[in-house]
Amino acid sequence: MKSKLIIYYDGICYLCSNIVDFSIKHDSKKEIYYSPLQSNYAKRTLNINQISNFNTVIVKQGDEVFEKSKAAFIVLKFLNHPLQYLRFVIPSFLADKIYNLVAKKRYNWFGKKDQCIFPTGNSQFLID
Repeated sequence: MKSKLIIYYDGICYLCSNIVDFSIKHDSKKEIYYSPLQSNYAKRTLNINQISNFNTVIVKQGDEVFEKSKAAFIVLKFLNHPLQYLRFVIPSFLADKIYNLVAKKRYNWFGKKDQCIFPTGNSQFLID
C-alpha cells in the first residue's frame, strides 16, 4: 500500500493557497492530504525546524520528507500533470534557486492573509 502524500504549506500565503487549490483540482483520485504549517497537525508530525521554516513547502510520504523544488516535482508527478516534465528540463540546483527567489518574494508579489484560513469539513485537510 502506498503511503499517503501530505503537503504542508504556509497557510497565510496566497500563492501557497492557490497552489493547494491547483493540487486539489488535479488530484482526481483525492489521494493527497494538506496541512498548513501553522496547524496543530503539522506541529505534531514535523520537527521544529521544519514547521518554523515557512519559506518552503514540505511534502511527506511515509517517513520521507521533501522540500523546495523536489517537493514540488513529487506533487506534480503524483498529480500526473504535464508540468511534471519540468524536472527533466530544469536541473534541481537551478529549480531550487528559482524556488528560493519566489519563496523570498511571494508575500510582496502575491500578498498574504491576516490569518491562516482552511476549509473545514474537508477530510483531505489535516488540522488537529
